[in-house]
Amino acid sequence: MKKLFALVILCSYHATSLYAQQTISLPNADAISFDCHGNNFDVYTKIGPNQYTRQSLQIGEQTRQDKSADITLIEPKINPHKDTVSREDIDKLPKKFIEAKDLHAIDWDSYLGMSFTMNDSEARTSETDNSTYVLTFLRQDLAIILPLACRNGRGANNDCPLSSHIPHSVVTPRSTRSESFVPVILKLKEGKKVFLLYNRGVEYMMLPSSGGWQMFEFDKNLNPGEPTIAAKECNDVKSYNLRYFNKKTFYSVQKTETGKYRLFNSFGQDVLKEEYDSIINHYCFTIAKRGNDIDVFNLYNKKLNIGKAKAVKKVDACAAGCIEVLNEEGAYYYDEMGNRLKHPIMGSISICKMVSNWQHNILKKQGNYQMQIYTDEPGSPTEDECYWLSDLLPSDAVTFLDGEKSFFQSENSSLCGDIDVQPEWIRVGRKGKFGIIAYEYKQKKGVKPKLVTKRIDDYQQKIKVYPPVKIVGKTVFPINNDSIIMRSDGLIYFYKNKKVGLFPRDKAPIYDEIKKVTGSFYHIVKNGISGWLDIKTDEEYWE
Repeated sequence: MKKLFALVILCSYHATSLYAQQTISLPNADAISFDCHGNNFDVYTKIGPNQYTRQSLQIGEQTRQDKSADITLIEPKINPHKDTVSREDIDKLPKKFIEAKDLHAIDWDSYLGMSFTMNDSEARTSETDNSTYVLTFLRQDLAIILPLACRNGRGANNDCPLSSHIPHSVVTPRSTRSESFVPVILKLKEGKKVFLLYNRGVEYMMLPSSGGWQMFEFDKNLNPGEPTIAAKECNDVKSYNLRYFNKKTFYSVQKTETGKYRLFNSFGQDVLKEEYDSIINHYCFTIAKRGNDIDVFNLYNKKLNIGKAKAVKKVDACAAGCIEVLNEEGAYYYDEMGNRLKHPIMGSISICKMVSNWQHNILKKQGNYQMQIYTDEPGSPTEDECYWLSDLLPSDAVTFLDGEKSFFQSENSSLCGDIDVQPEWIRVGRKGKFGIIAYEYKQKKGVKPKLVTKRIDDYQQKIKVYPPVKIVGKTVFPINNDSIIMRSDGLIYFYKNKKVGLFPRDKAPIYDEIKKVTGSFYHIVKNGISGWLDIKTDEEYWE
């Protein structure tokens, strides 16, 4: 089947937006021409039968210097030429010639919300390639193109699946890959319009002819595709389609003469129409602060209804944009439309199979505790080390910080979100109290291992066995606490006299209660007063 190209013109916020697309007004332009690269456009004004004056139009990025910052803007440059040209001269050039009179006059608003498909101008030989692409006008100053996979339950686009993270839907575009563009309008004679999509250069041109829409993809050829109305199921663009969208590419923060900040788009327009004490652009969110007030805007620059926010944090590595918000009601996750989530929708990760890994085991032999460490590196024999923890008593209760006696770790562990129990720190229980003793697992200088062969899992394997080493630890937390435990968030909780603290941040317990609610915000009770703790900054908020 041929590869399909779908065009969706969808702008649900158009009616309430304060900003229009960037328009380059060319009221005397009877025609334009362009090559297959889209680098230069020629603008023609008719002065007689088949005679034209010519101007060159370049659309590029210019750095505007300001007292406080440099802002990169999209700006046109028009250079007139003194010579006149005939239609015959123009036709000899390897360019496409479009006359304004042949364009269909349109009311752009009447096309918003409609979707189109068109056959790619290049022939395809694959019988299985059935990709569909969507162009979405998120705002008048922002558009995206992304592949869809509407395959009647047959799964996601193989290039970037989200099947394990997003509930399957026949009508859901499932790709995370998208390209972002700034729409630019060329307004010719009699108000006829040509639409350009810009991203570090003009990449696409779309124009309404009397016979229907045409779309040119530059750096390919001058054969346009012809969009036609598409099936409605391809209109359903989800926020996770924009996982790799970055607002920093399209919006710049500028410091004003008053020391405040404003947000500008690529056309130099003040997007938010307000000044703030600080503005931070994240991938899909803008977080703006003024005094004790915090406003959050999504990738559509729509202000989200997140209540009276005390603190806002972006959640990383999500399949869809997500923030943590602490407001007057508590701590919650919100998506890009301001809806509350039970938890972030995390993205897929790629891991390597050939990585180093380590296995730590706490053993007790003949009343003595030892740490056995297996190190397995790709292409090398497994290393077997044994350390006698000579300062521990036979009656001690000895575990890792999470209460277990075995710990596996690999170079993929951090990518997979596995906690590091810090095997150098051992939880020791003695006479009903608990503390932490730190050990250094290090071989003596000059010691060489013995290479032996062992049968493991039905395979003969060579193992480097080091002689046992007797070591003494250092007490890093006294053995006088009622309990110590590392929980699934990787924090070390210790309890004493009906209070709880976090080691090593706290030397003594300070909270009556502490409970994780989101990744950053923990509900706390301190001296009988309820509040919230930002675990990443240690800032406390009181109700």
